[in-house]
Amino acid sequence: MNIAMVILKPEDEGPIADFLAAHQLHPQCCWRANGGNIEALLPTLESAFITDSPELVLFPSSAAGDELATRLAWRLRGSAICLVQSWNNETQTVTKAVYGSALMATLRPERRPVCLSLAANLPRLNAVFPTDIHTAEIVPIEISGGLPEPEILTKSAHPLQSARVVLATGQGATGEIFEQLAAALHAEPAFTRQRVMAGGCDEQRMLGISGQSVAPEVCLIAGASGASAFMAGVAQSRFIVAINQDRDAAVFAAADVGVVGDAQEVLQALVACRV
Repeated sequence: MNIAMVILKPEDEGPIADFLAAHQLHPQCCWRANGGNIEALLPTLESAFITDSPELVLFPSSAAGDELATRLAWRLRGSAICLVQSWNNETQTVTKAVYGSALMATLRPERRPVCLSLAANLPRLNAVFPTDIHTAEIVPIEISGGLPEPEILTKSAHPLQSARVVLATGQGATGEIFEQLAAALHAEPAFTRQRVMAGGCDEQRMLGISGQSVAPEVCLIAGASGASAFMAGVAQSRFIVAINQDRDAAVFAAADVGVVGDAQEVLQALVACRV
């Protein structure tokens, strides 16, 4: 079988040499990349294939190796299998882990060429990398108008995640006045699921199992019954103050301090204390 191997970085030599030795494979050519991104390497890899015509192409274990194997196979109308653990030269089959590494699958690629990228952490044999074979340099060809390099964005944390004080309101504490009270208390506003479903609230500020979990120094819960799904989102708070007109509300069981009364009046009294 005519075999080619692709080397993207010097450290790829060891794992590929070990894979060759473990399966008694003897490559005929080595394609060495000289920098460049995946889009720029593909045309030269395709040209190298036309020159050497391998039936099997081995790629290193890396995200770039996975993508190059897949995209080159698609260009050549061949087969691609990533994260391969073994190759059986007699049956022309490969094995790889599937279902979160819970099972091993045996696959038989039908179309040629077969492009394989290796799995990580294969057995180390310290095999010698073959050097007495044909070597071709894969020079990247920049393509004008191609896809731009991906931009990695840093996702900023939601203000609720760093808030020292959170005011969580439920159906018993509605209206713009509670946004004003939150600002006066230097608290980040948050809401129960029922409050969000009623409309007029930022759904990104919903607390509970289906929303965010917060851990402020003080969590003020106003007009919320204290459903377990909601309380799971505030359980890590250092100090919980619950305000509800129903003295039997479940929220009081999880609170450090409970106040039976009108939520607006209690919060306005707290604002007055700060002033």
